[in-house]
Amino acid sequence: MPEKYSPSPSHNLEEDLDLDQEEMNYIGDMVEVIDDQDDDEQDEMMEEDEEAAENDDIVTEFNRHEGSVFCGSLTNDGKLAATGGEDDMAYVWDTSSGEIIHECKGHKDSLIFTEFNHDNTYLATGDMSGIINVWRMSDKARIWDYNMGDATWMKWHSQANVLFAGSVDGEIYMWKIPSEECKVFQGYGQRTETATLTPDGKRLIAGYEDGAIRVLDLKEGTVQVTIPAGLAHTAAITDLDCQIDGKLIISAAVDGKTVLSTTQNGKIVSILQDLQGNKTVNMEAGPADDESESKDDWVEAVAFCKDPELPLVATGTLNGEIFIWDSCKQAIRHKITQENGVSKLVWLGTTPFLFSAGLDGVMRYYDGRTGRCIKSLWFHTEGILDLCISRDGKKILTTSDDSSARISDVPEC
Repeated sequence: MPEKYSPSPSHNLEEDLDLDQEEMNYIGDMVEVIDDQDDDEQDEMMEEDEEAAENDDIVTEFNRHEGSVFCGSLTNDGKLAATGGEDDMAYVWDTSSGEIIHECKGHKDSLIFTEFNHDNTYLATGDMSGIINVWRMSDKARIWDYNMGDATWMKWHSQANVLFAGSVDGEIYMWKIPSEECKVFQGYGQRTETATLTPDGKRLIAGYEDGAIRVLDLKEGTVQVTIPAGLAHTAAITDLDCQIDGKLIISAAVDGKTVLSTTQNGKIVSILQDLQGNKTVNMEAGPADDESESKDDWVEAVAFCKDPELPLVATGTLNGEIFIWDSCKQAIRHKITQENGVSKLVWLGTTPFLFSAGLDGVMRYYDGRTGRCIKSLWFHTEGILDLCISRDGKKILTTSDDSSARISDVPEC
């Protein structure tokens, strides 16, 4: 069983979050690139894996949504799932039987957020119109609701009953649940696109429509670091993640760039990729043959490996390429080509195993150390939109454009 990843909680963290008040480099000298898709033996192994993956890998199918299922979450033990979709509905359901435990009514737009808090005592559901509901899991009662206006993302704190949400207007809200104490980080006229927490839970890293990145001090309610638009990125941020030691940020944007920067002062450490400038590190293939294709390509998902002894970071593109990098050397380790684009990347706990959600409906399972595809699981008939692994490392939830959600067991390594 994979080791469970649980950051050490800071002392009285909820009290700490008081709601009252170097040069830029393109990488030149790289370690050897292993392009796994050019290896005939590897291709044959992947094909065999794909052919062997049958629907009996699916433990439970959930088909009660009408339209796309945009988001999902699992309790820590994987026994309950919460999913939300285009039908303005969120459901809590049993992952063994598919039985509906609770219908989360009261939303007026597509659900973009359904997530259990850190200890599964609450579930938060949020839609695009900005209606947020918090449900107490012990009796399924709605204990808090708020309408913030058009929303872009929502997120629970990893260690405390604190909820965050980003608005189209650029403000970031922070509530303590269930007391309803609120703090608002003011925007600056740019839509906030996504956010991630530092592992210590003390800072929030937010990405904006113009390519800017801000590091927010949650206790002080201030902007600690700003990476202005034009320095790292010139277009909307698509994804962010923070290294397990809290020192590095990886960011990706619609401009095709993937950038490593520091949380301490926002210094740009390196530009790992510049897909639209044809500076992607791909020494085997060289520059893209079709410039128009490169202009439409960018990294959609980024994720640091959570093993502090294994400095790996993965990036996945809209065109279906996965790059696995050595974050210490800022050097590419493996390049993998999938049949279709990547919507999300998730490492399994603190292990070196990486799950990829494909826009072709396939979930793929890789060994990040070798780039080998361990298994391909043909779960959906349309693109996978969300992928979640239970904290105990036993269950996987996928949601899709095909109006369904699927539960499977984590495959053996």
